[in-house]
Amino acid sequence: MEEKNLDSERKQEELTWLENLQRNSWEPEVIISGITLAFLFAFPAKIYAFSATLVQEYGLHFLGAMLVLLYLSAMISVFKIFFVVHLVLRFIWAGLLGLSYAFPKGVIKENLFKMSQHYEYKKPSEMVLTMERICSMTFAYPISLVMIILIFTSYLGLLLIFYLYLNISFFIIYLIFVGSLLIFLVLTLVRKKTKWKGKSAKTIMASVVAIYQSNLGKWFSFIYGLGIFVLSIPLILTDVRDFSLFFNETDLLENEQKWPTKELSYVEFHTENTRYPRAYLSTEIVKGDILHLGIARYEGDDKFLKDLNSNFKKELDSLGWHPLEDTPDLYRFFIKEENLIPGNWRRNRINLSNQKVYETSINISHLPPGNYDILIEKIMVNYGLFSNAPTTIRHRKKWDEVSFIKE
Repeated sequence: MEEKNLDSERKQEELTWLENLQRNSWEPEVIISGITLAFLFAFPAKIYAFSATLVQEYGLHFLGAMLVLLYLSAMISVFKIFFVVHLVLRFIWAGLLGLSYAFPKGVIKENLFKMSQHYEYKKPSEMVLTMERICSMTFAYPISLVMIILIFTSYLGLLLIFYLYLNISFFIIYLIFVGSLLIFLVLTLVRKKTKWKGKSAKTIMASVVAIYQSNLGKWFSFIYGLGIFVLSIPLILTDVRDFSLFFNETDLLENEQKWPTKELSYVEFHTENTRYPRAYLSTEIVKGDILHLGIARYEGDDKFLKDLNSNFKKELDSLGWHPLEDTPDLYRFFIKEENLIPGNWRRNRINLSNQKVYETSINISHLPPGNYDILIEKIMVNYGLFSNAPTTIRHRKKWDEVSFIKE
């Protein structure tokens, strides 16, 4: 009997402790949401730089880096919206809490206009409790996404490791990625009862999903999550802006030529910890006769140089290209169809972003004062879809274009 009484008292204490935690849950919720948001708003720039580093320093195909950027940006943006919505709801809750303190009796019908006296109104305490449940529900929802994010992130990271260290064609990695997702989707829909489903159902994340579906409706969680994702789309588009410039193997897009981004083309406008995607000048307004030019270094350039010299000498001669002795020789520079001859190239590393670049000086003493555009061409190699064997030469006639003003 004594043991039963002790167990009963212990259970009662646990229930009381849990109830007290539930009543005061708003405090850790607000603190966690605020701290997490501060971290999340500072994170997109790091993700952008990380994705650019994968392309330039590790030789990851642009589409792979774009997938990483979109995935991480979507994940961060979705959580941003979740926590912003939660803080807004807590703001409303705080207002209703103050209202319940100022007017605990709620509506006094006798003091209303006659046309409004016939309706039933909620008491302030009821509104506070309702909003409290909504806030707690909103704060717990992201837990249901954690398992999916962890599995997907681990799988994506594993594929990237295979690509970078096993020298596999990116197209094969892409087929494996898409194919595995389709197979998983088919197995999930066809086989309703499996061992792994039974084990996963016992996890916290799966239980959270089941709680939402059983208490709020089967489709509520899906529609709510989809709505949050739709709201996060503008943030995602902002986070990936101008990333197409890091697609080393293509010409500039029409919009990139028409509306260039100054901070990516001039050192004087450059922001800290960002990377140059292509060519850049030290300043937009050049005083004197020397133009200081830089080119972002890409990991695949050394392979291009080797394969061009080995397999495409005739094509290079037909283009009238200068001898390829070093990776900067993959580029040609023109001002009004005049081929500019750069000086000696220097290999440098930018301290803040740790980016590898080539830098040189070009004599422009023969140019009169005015506005000029430097058109930059580049030659590269196209490789087979299922192998890394060189197939054709690529001549990009508008790889980049940078404007300057000579005083």
